[in-house]
Amino acid sequence: MPFRLSDVDIRQLHVFQAVVECRGFTAAQSILNVGQSTISSQMSQLEARLGVRLCERGRTGFDLTAKGQRVYEEAVKVFRVLEEFQNTTSELRGRLNGFLNIAVIDNVISDPECPIVDALSRFNQRDHEVSIRLETFTPGEIERGLLDNDLDVAIGTFHNQVPGLDYRQIYVEKNNLLCAPGHPLFDDTDTQAIRDGIALARKVTRTYLDRRDLFPLGPDEGGPSASVQTLEAAALLILAGGHIGFLPTHYASSWLALGQMKSILPNEYGYTSEFSIVTRKSPRQSLILQTFLSDLFEAVN
Repeated sequence: MPFRLSDVDIRQLHVFQAVVECRGFTAAQSILNVGQSTISSQMSQLEARLGVRLCERGRTGFDLTAKGQRVYEEAVKVFRVLEEFQNTTSELRGRLNGFLNIAVIDNVISDPECPIVDALSRFNQRDHEVSIRLETFTPGEIERGLLDNDLDVAIGTFHNQVPGLDYRQIYVEKNNLLCAPGHPLFDDTDTQAIRDGIALARKVTRTYLDRRDLFPLGPDEGGPSASVQTLEAAALLILAGGHIGFLPTHYASSWLALGQMKSILPNEYGYTSEFSIVTRKSPRQSLILQTFLSDLFEAVN
């Protein structure tokens, strides 16, 4: 007899997805807002229903089985189709009811140029019943999420435009080279000595930039001695006084105002990043996405 998904199956697959993405039952409790015993029971019922062992759990930790990995991948596809179905049927009724998945790169909240807050404010003034998921990802994660249909729209800085995605530039972000008290360059006033010190200094770079944030230092910038994924991690290393690195001016402004950071030869060392709104290239966009994009570009203007 063919396997047919029921409402119970869908709920249990949602539990399974949360467990996989949280890498275990314990972390999934806060996401699902249920106890570990309930999660364990739901997982056991799902395994019995499917007739396969989905994961190994015990003292050694949580691990997906090969069949569990396949079930997870297929479940994600099912949930994407269900989201698209709900969006389409709501659109046919002329209603904004469904899902909108948005992503931004980290710490755009301090950027006065970033339109995301204004756009969300405009969208929320509309009569809608849209479930919004807003995530913070690296540029590479954003592009993969858009291509995999996990995301609908994103804002960030992207250095290599990926086929299949539409990039529309909206503003430019300025980045300065910074150090903190305790670093030898903080109190140095001799320009040539500062240049020489930059070449020898420990540097921090964001991994997703592929060292592009070190290009302004020239061919003698030396190798980075710290790699991070987020601006916050870069700021921590700079504030500790052992590293120099580039940060967006808006993000570093409070530390600069308090004297906890200093721009190093700002007229010589700096670069700009182009920010874009990114969507999939598609002949047809959902009414929800069309409406939000309208609000987003209104906010830009």
